[in-house]
Amino acid sequence: MLETILSAQCARGATAADSRVSTIPAGLYELFLENVVLPCRIGVFDYERDAPQRVRIDLLLHVRQDSAQFSDDIGDVLSYDDLLSGLKRILMDEHTNLVEMLAEKIARMCLAHEQVQSARVSVAKLDIYDGVAVPGIRLERTRDQLPGSSLPASRRLMVLTDRRI
Repeated sequence: MLETILSAQCARGATAADSRVSTIPAGLYELFLENVVLPCRIGVFDYERDAPQRVRIDLLLHVRQDSAQFSDDIGDVLSYDDLLSGLKRILMDEHTNLVEMLAEKIARMCLAHEQVQSARVSVAKLDIYDGVAVPGIRLERTRDQLPGSSLPASRRLMVLTDRRI
């Protein structure tokens, strides 16, 4: 059956990218900032407290588009520079023990921008395990559901089971 569908798409000239269903909700656009590598004071072990280590941060934000079409005015959009400056401020802040907490701080910074509806944050520690592995986490937060908000138990369970590592 899949071959029949693919054959029909090829006959119409559809590409593989065309056949994907968009995951971007109506009225929003995706803004991403990827492969941001900066020094950070992070970790629970003494050797991690002695010196900063590099972390890689990836952001994927769903941003509300206030008008039907984009203008060519930087004041009408969320600035990449503002996001990068916010990341640098967080990373230069006090020592953070866990990547989970660092990702949470970053998600909250992103959601502080009024037009950001959701933030997917990925944080990886690059300098441990001697290059054999890169540990990290990925989380997603939405404007209507921030950690610490009161959610029914069934919703809290769904949020916990939806974490992807």
